[in-house]
Amino acid sequence: MESLGVLAIVVAVLVANIPAVVQQWRADRPGVIKTLWLMGAYAIYVALGIAGLLLLVPEAPPGPEVKPLLLTGAMVAWILYGALTLMRAVPRYREPPGWLMRFGIADIVLLAALVGCLAGYLRL
Repeated sequence: MESLGVLAIVVAVLVANIPAVVQQWRADRPGVIKTLWLMGAYAIYVALGIAGLLLLVPEAPPGPEVKPLLLTGAMVAWILYGALTLMRAVPRYREPPGWLMRFGIADIVLLAALVGCLAGYLRL
């Protein structure tokens, strides 16, 4: 029954955003089209990450219990780095902070988390 509640909330949010999307479509059609293309590219990026995750998951968990946590950390870092890159490319109407718009500490932290989690997983 809880899943129906979550579904109802998701549908309500989507319906509530329809007027804003229609207004944005009328005001900035090329921006909306570019955003939709980039959202599709991000969906492919996340799907590739999930495929990589499924290829790394062993059939039987012979190792320590920390391995699933390392894979989860790598997946979260992968998705967040893609979101950071997407944020830089999507048309926007309010400028985000400058430190997010160029390569810097956010990129280094996410890439270090990704590489560290994968290295820890492969080492154990």
